[in-house]
Amino acid sequence: MIIPGGVDPETIERLKREQIELSKKLQLKDIRPVQDIRYVAGVDVTFTDIWKKETVAIACITVIDIKDNFKEVETVFSEREIDFPYIPTFLAYRELPPVLDAYEKIRSEVDAFIIDGMGILHPRKMGIASHFGVITGEISVGCGKSKLVGQFEEPENKNLSYRPVYIDGEKRGYILRTKKNTKPIFVSPGNNISVDSSLELVIKCLNGYKLPEPTRKAHNRLQEYRRKKYA
Repeated sequence: MIIPGGVDPETIERLKREQIELSKKLQLKDIRPVQDIRYVAGVDVTFTDIWKKETVAIACITVIDIKDNFKEVETVFSEREIDFPYIPTFLAYRELPPVLDAYEKIRSEVDAFIIDGMGILHPRKMGIASHFGVITGEISVGCGKSKLVGQFEEPENKNLSYRPVYIDGEKRGYILRTKKNTKPIFVSPGNNISVDSSLELVIKCLNGYKLPEPTRKAHNRLQEYRRKKYA
């Protein structure tokens, strides 16, 4: 049997084992206080043609000074041809390579990274934010737009309403409604930060929009880049 997207079961099992091994390296404690974090990088990825198996992935990392009116400090891009399909719980194997390419281009100071995707809100605690954090040693937080796994109560329909998300009785993150009448987002630690501090950091990065400013700005810069180059 071939998994949808053309990946064989043996490969999937190998990647699961790799995720489990990587998860043993996770550090889910704060290595620095959230109040000391100033430069936060947002990370997002898009594709030139999402319907093709082989396509070009474009990654964007935008660094924001959250203590200076959310000033944009630096934005970098990278492109890479990708042939790994989209498979839930294996996003890092599709999107992380161009993200790491972009990471190597950053020249400004970065205290923490917020990544469009999951951290430990993942069956094996190894969403793309955790994968990135373990490989780089950086503080990383996952900020996903839709549920992957977990049990939770729906947050109230008001600004800054949140509820914990549990997997097998363990608190792994939060579902956060940043604004009234908007869909909530899912926040979890990637690496080198605790569950509660991940939520605190994302809230500190809000600037009047649904998404935290670093990932919102990275998404916007990414769309501008793609339109200009591939329109």
